Amino acid sequence: MGKTVSAVAEPFAMTKRSGLPSQHHITQNIYLKLMARTKNKKKAIALPVSSPNGPKTRRGRHGVNKRFEKLQTYLGSGMREKRLEWIDSLHKVEQISVYPSTFVHTTKDKKHVERAMQEQYPHGFTASQLPIFDPPNSFSITPPEEHEEAQRARHPPFLAARFCNVITKRGQNVLITAWDGLQDHALSLKHYTSPSEANRSSTPAYHFGLWQVQQPQPMVTRATRMQTPEALKAIDKLLTAVRNHVTPKITAILGRHTPKQLERQRRAYQFIKNFTLLKDELIKRPALDFFGAFFAFAIKEGTSEITHIDWSDDINSITWLIALGEWEGGYLVLPQEGLERRIPIRPGDVFGFMARTLQYSAPRSV
Repeated sequence: MGKTVSAVAEPFAMTKRSGLPSQHHITQNIYLKLMARTKNKKKAIALPVSSPNGPKTRRGRHGVNKRFEKLQTYLGSGMREKRLEWIDSLHKVEQISVYPSTFVHTTKDKKHVERAMQEQYPHGFTASQLPIFDPPNSFSITPPEEHEEAQRARHPPFLAARFCNVITKRGQNVLITAWDGLQDHALSLKHYTSPSEANRSSTPAYHFGLWQVQQPQPMVTRATRMQTPEALKAIDKLLTAVRNHVTPKITAILGRHTPKQLERQRRAYQFIKNFTLLKDELIKRPALDFFGAFFAFAIKEGTSEITHIDWSDDINSITWLIALGEWEGGYLVLPQEGLERRIPIRPGDVFGFMARTLQYSAPRSV
């Protein structure tokens, strides 16, 4: 048997009202399925080779200067641009005809979601009612261009998207190992959950990083700082794993597909870097620095099995869901009119969607 872990990452955005960053929840639901690994695998044996100069030695890694030289050669060859063009040519774009505006201007209340589901599905709803949407490669679902909501200056170019094979196997393994190390302190580790957690799932999450929801200024979350010394070390290892293996990937996707959102994130990042209290905290704990791609994440074992809206997100933000490990089943479920579909979740894929606009759930199986 394996286990499933989910995580949600939240960045900030500058607001006109206060001039301070407001939490806008880029989400990363990291689903991990740990499978039993086969032991005693056969390994290739290197045999010595006769040479007039003695046995050949194993080649070492290139030095920094050599690697930099090879990188410069690769960038100057134009191969990177050609590869990106090829990847873009495989990317499917589907424009829907109805904008899902039901919750754009409503008050933040889970009862709105429940009523909308009852009206759209009067005989009850199960995710298995929806067709499976699974193109062979990456895809984007874009809004109707003429709709007034889609014409907002800061509106992302897509409502939902999937990018395939983004997180490497090595990166997935590092994240899983860091999570397992954190579980060694599970008895002493505190969640500091809010009542809204029950609107998403029956299991609580840990919230690590920096955020600003109801506070007048951004701060380090309680779960990140109010733990035992041993647990804090394990948390920093997990933060470092996310920083090294998730942050660069999300930054690259933002830069290529949603440059306006990346620019906004970077403005918020500069604010955070210059904010006196957090500036000192980032120096003491550099693992908290995600370079503006996001500012915090929530992580737990389990999934978000309840259909919901992420009310605390900024209306123009993108939520990121990342799948790690190996498992069977699992979908991103989008039940709203015009979208009605369930999208398989696979290891290494990255999903982006507007979680303040779209109802969604991510059940383990349907």
